[in-house]
Amino acid sequence: MEQKVELPEELCTDEAVCFIADRHHVTPQQLLHYFLDGEASISLEANEIEILKGLSELIKDDKTINIKTR
Repeated sequence: MEQKVELPEELCTDEAVCFIADRHHVTPQQLLHYFLDGEASISLEANEIEILKGLSELIKDDKTINIKTR
């Protein structure tokens, strides 16, 4: 069963997330959904992936985000 992903406001407004999203012409919310869902519709560079991994790990550790279960 899949759960809806709840993205915290501070992650959606993070400067790095906004920069990466703008670079790929998507909203920060779209970027995070694509990243968390593992969709390949955006070709992220290795450093962008590492930044998003780090930010999403911080959020997961705080338990403020629900990751989809497969």
